[in-house]
Amino acid sequence: MSTTTTTPMKDNKSLTDRAAGRLLVDPTLGVLALLLLICLISAFALPVFLNPSNLYNLLNTSLIVMILAMGMTVVLISGGIDLSIGTTMALCAGVAATTMNYGLPLIAALLAALATGALVGIGNGLLITRLGLPDFIATLAMLGFASGILYIWTKGVPIIGYMVPEFYTIGGLTPLVGPLTLPMLIALAVALVLGGILGSTRLGTHFFAVGSSKTGAMQSGVRVDRIRAQAYIVSGLAAAVAGIIMAGRNTNVPADLGNGYEIQAIAAAVIGGAALTGGRGRILGAILGAITLAATVNLINLVGVPSSYQKIVIGAILVVAVLANRLSAVISAKVRQRRALVLEGIPA
Repeated sequence: MSTTTTTPMKDNKSLTDRAAGRLLVDPTLGVLALLLLICLISAFALPVFLNPSNLYNLLNTSLIVMILAMGMTVVLISGGIDLSIGTTMALCAGVAATTMNYGLPLIAALLAALATGALVGIGNGLLITRLGLPDFIATLAMLGFASGILYIWTKGVPIIGYMVPEFYTIGGLTPLVGPLTLPMLIALAVALVLGGILGSTRLGTHFFAVGSSKTGAMQSGVRVDRIRAQAYIVSGLAAAVAGIIMAGRNTNVPADLGNGYEIQAIAAAVIGGAALTGGRGRILGAILGAITLAATVNLINLVGVPSSYQKIVIGAILVVAVLANRLSAVISAKVRQRRALVLEGIPA
């Protein structure tokens, strides 16, 4: 009799423990749970949150940070950090807009912006791998270079007069295929490409290897400097794609267009499970992290909290995400250690 009443309780407890442990060990499941929690709280407090038009706008507004966070995730996995990503986005948007003002075709403007993003990535890579600067210092310096160039070039006046209907379509919010806008399709393409690289190519494996242990990767024959530079080129190209969308979404490109986006990109990537210590991260996590960030900001706006408080909330979320990541990494290490002991026949 007692057996039939206690076993289900043990099973339920075991299931709960396993679910909780899974959420702690898998950052992607963790951010998904956080996103659902925010949505539930928002829907309970403000039913307008679940309005389809609000959710649609929320997703659209998250795309810029989403693309930046995907590029940032690659850099974080390889053990670096890119503080110049927001300013690179602004510089690339300025290059695209100015190229259009010179009367060149749209395709030339897009290629010029992408080339600018790649060049900034190469510059970051050279500062880090050739001059030996820490990633933080090198990309902070690049932030200053790119911002200064854009301010001197524009004299602080927003770039205008470049818009054509095709450019507006690239960044516009008008659905292009069913409910999908072109920026949504672009973000999906970026996710598929970067997810494929990280999950199915030797380059992706090398990103993780370098981020986990540069010495170990070097001893295994991995060209560490080249891999790190390639991670920054990926980040620069992602910033260029985001810059093109921003230039197409707005009718002007101010010099301060990218201010604050580097923090949002880092926050989204870390919320999505990318480790600041390298060797860990997922593209899907970056996507969910960007949507979680956008949902939080959306909730703040619906409640009527002044926008100046958004940075404080984003900073607080970043701190919590870093602490959660550390806890997840510690628990994951203990799980791996326990499994290794079990395989060796040693009681854990």
